[in-house]
Amino acid sequence: MSRRNLALLLAGVGAFLLTLIPLTRLYVSAQVLKTPLEQQSMTRSVAESATYLDPATMRPAVGDLVQTRWLFGDVLAGDDDRAVWGESISVSTREDERLDYHERRLAFDRRTGAIINCCGEYLDEDASIKQSGLAFRWPFNAQRRDYTLFDLRLRQPVTAAFDGVERVRGVETYRYVQRTPRRLVPGETPPLPRALVGLPGKGDVGLARHAEIRRTYWVEPVSGQPVKTVDEVKETLVTADGRGRLTALDARFTTTEADVAAALNTASAYSRWILLLGTVAPIAGGVLGAACVVTALGLMRRRSPAAQDEQQVPGDQLADAR
Repeated sequence: MSRRNLALLLAGVGAFLLTLIPLTRLYVSAQVLKTPLEQQSMTRSVAESATYLDPATMRPAVGDLVQTRWLFGDVLAGDDDRAVWGESISVSTREDERLDYHERRLAFDRRTGAIINCCGEYLDEDASIKQSGLAFRWPFNAQRRDYTLFDLRLRQPVTAAFDGVERVRGVETYRYVQRTPRRLVPGETPPLPRALVGLPGKGDVGLARHAEIRRTYWVEPVSGQPVKTVDEVKETLVTADGRGRLTALDARFTTTEADVAAALNTASAYSRWILLLGTVAPIAGGVLGAACVVTALGLMRRRSPAAQDEQQVPGDQLADAR
């Protein structure tokens, strides 16, 4: 290959690599870094020594509770921009006696995690509830600011405030806290015996359920993946006149260590892709592309051997040669 052709080839390769830098950072990264359509997972949180109303005896009890969360994706309902997932959350005793259950289906943006109202959404069999805020995850490259989430128990949007930076198993995470004061929990609450809520007389009395919630999320910010959650809930049953009351639930659910490790692995996989596409590939391509262009320019500027020999021959000898 001639020096000129080699220079042209290197210049073309260098220009191509330099062109890939914005393409890799903007287009390829946006196409690759999405929440998957397919999802099948189960995570558990445990509340030790929780106080709860035992449905078998209808008496207050103390013991360990398990909160189990299932996520499952509807691949056919999703597309390039949105994913459609179902979620169910069950609270039960160690003996699998169920105390509470919620279920929902919704669509959300695969890059930002924001809820999209479409695709047969529902919450606890009620399709009229319009959910908003984030679902299941934070955006990629989460910011140190407050975000809106949707609370299944309260059936309304709530705020998760940025609360600082903290390491979880050596990984830097952003901590967000939902602080919800006492609020009425939607839905019907079955009547209970008057004596159970501290009222005189016989028979049952109607009750309303109120909840106080403090929920803390630890989110790996690059991937937007929540890796740990502590869910502190206190539910109180109260009569209409406020004279009768009973603690129905007082628990602190914490993600199990095994599920924290699994979530960190998922976050790490996303982070590696982001690092590769957003930093390593552009830098490597830029360095290699610039090197190719500089080398090509050097070859183009260098005179050919014939021209150099011609310059070195004295003028009279050159004339005689001609």
